[in-house]
Amino acid sequence: MRLNVGAGNHRLPGYINIDKFVPLNCSDVMFGDIEEGIEFEDNSFDEILLDNVIEHLNDIPRAMREIHRLLKPGGICKIITPHFTSSSSWVDPTHRFHLSYFSLDYFADGSRDNYMDSKFGTLKKRLSFPGGLFGIIGRLIFWCSPTSWERSWCFIFRASTIRFELEK
Repeated sequence: MRLNVGAGNHRLPGYINIDKFVPLNCSDVMFGDIEEGIEFEDNSFDEILLDNVIEHLNDIPRAMREIHRLLKPGGICKIITPHFTSSSSWVDPTHRFHLSYFSLDYFADGSRDNYMDSKFGTLKKRLSFPGGLFGIIGRLIFWCSPTSWERSWCFIFRASTIRFELEK
């Protein structure tokens, strides 16, 4: 089973589509609040998708604990969000968080232990840049050192989207 959290009007075939704010006349979207808990058994899903959702949540650690509970061992959580330097991160007044390339590291093995009892084992990350010369330069600096890029260069050579994949 696959779960699309925050589906809204972007329902996906082959997924159970849920949203905290179910659109009118959408019988194929169920109510579900990832922060309050979703009424599915532990280890129910092979994949959970949050496409431009995590930045709207009130309590990311709480949502990540619920995602971990819902995923089967070996299951994947895919999260897509604007990078904090993207104008998309700031245009929407309902965005509560502006995330970095390193933001979800706290939920992976080997990180701080105060967020979750059980961590995600594998964390894959991919950062997208806009086209043009600034995008090429940003990619090159990022490729040399993601930490240096995000600490010193990210507001000059901006990113657009971050894609995370976490495996339970």
